Amino acid sequence: MTKVFLLIIGGAIGSALRFGVSTWVQRSMLHSFPFGILSVNVIGSFCIGFCWSMAEAFHFSTPMRAFLFTGFFGGFTTFSSFTLDTMVLLRSGEYKMAILNIIASNGLGLIAALLGILLGKNLATTLK
Repeated sequence: MTKVFLLIIGGAIGSALRFGVSTWVQRSMLHSFPFGILSVNVIGSFCIGFCWSMAEAFHFSTPMRAFLFTGFFGGFTTFSSFTLDTMVLLRSGEYKMAILNIIASNGLGLIAALLGILLGKNLATTLK
């Protein structure tokens, strides 16, 4: 039951943070391209990679991993919003922007996760 409670709390925090960050970024960019969702997915990819390295190095508990990875990051990053934004671009005939969104979200997300993992491993080694 504790694990489920932690998932709920983590998801709520992550979702609220996603809304705030993506809204702020999107309003700042003043563009139809979905920079808001792209930003949370890239930031989230980096942070999940970093936290995964820390969790492995410092043996985070199962409840803590559930809170972070399933709850918080599950709420913060969002594939469903990415797909909806892409579909809106396609339906409005902005095919190049839709393809750019697909490439940028996936490519930058993978690169960010890798960088997070590398930074986390280096920091964990330093802290041990």
